[in-house]
Amino acid sequence: MPVLCIVASVVLQAAVYGHVSGRLDSAGSLALSCAGFGAAALVFNAVLLVRGARRGPGAPAAPRARGLLVLMNVVTAVTFLSFYASLTWIPSALATGVETAIGPAVLALLGLTRFARRVPWRGWAAAAVLVLLGVGCGVRFTGSHGLAADAAVRGLALVLVAGAGAAVLALISAELGRRGVDPVHVTAHRFHLTYLCGAGLLVVTGGTDGAWTTDPTGTLVTGLLAVTLPLFLLQAGLQRTDPMVSMVLLTTLPGATYLAETAFHGSFDPGALALICALIAVAVGYARVGGGEPEAAPAAVPGGDRAGARAPAPRT
Repeated sequence: MPVLCIVASVVLQAAVYGHVSGRLDSAGSLALSCAGFGAAALVFNAVLLVRGARRGPGAPAAPRARGLLVLMNVVTAVTFLSFYASLTWIPSALATGVETAIGPAVLALLGLTRFARRVPWRGWAAAAVLVLLGVGCGVRFTGSHGLAADAAVRGLALVLVAGAGAAVLALISAELGRRGVDPVHVTAHRFHLTYLCGAGLLVVTGGTDGAWTTDPTGTLVTGLLAVTLPLFLLQAGLQRTDPMVSMVLLTTLPGATYLAETAFHGSFDPGALALICALIAVAVGYARVGGGEPEAAPAAVPGGDRAGARAPAPRT
């Protein structure tokens, strides 16, 4: 079931990041993500090569989606780099909470354009509540951390870009699913620009001298568990699930990570737990009534290949 792939991705990411929480600085976290993105490209391109060798030269060609995959590379890199740049000015807990919380709201706004299906009233209501709960969780996790006004504005602006990018990625993924593109093929090709840009950012910021370099094998294994595998599961779910449902479920990631941190490290905040439970209840409730499969008619996604595409129609 596609929704279960998204849930499994959230649980796996939360468990691994909750386990390593407090052991990585920003450079280590960036290196971990780059290792996971690079491993995804290597592993799934290897899978494609093995598949091609088994099928032989007479195998049917994959659906044409080069334009969408190029667009996905760009949007993924912008989303990733915007989020990590925001950490220069605001705490990661606040950045993560805001980024995931605004995804449903962005999709609701895109529903007013030709690029997405119009969202029903319950979608707007869920988006509004999730924004409030997500920001509340972020502020609660941040605690009494003082923020300068200009720093907060710059950091939150970048987080908004990242959140909007995540919503657009959900739309592109659903379109790729409609075109019959295998999630293995998508995962093999969507991260090239991201790991290259991430590696460049590590070099520019001096992160190549961080503590993570003393255990590259551990970083790679953790990257496989925290990034490569959960992002494949997420991609498989996104391609067969309504984008609004996908983004609503992803709002639970910061809270799930906090719960994993509590389990591994013993900290506990009753107020944060109450916000997390409310957020999960809203997300699960919407996922149950909001539908799990994207409609058959695709949207006019920018950058899509004309060959093999169907007539454009609004969607979420």
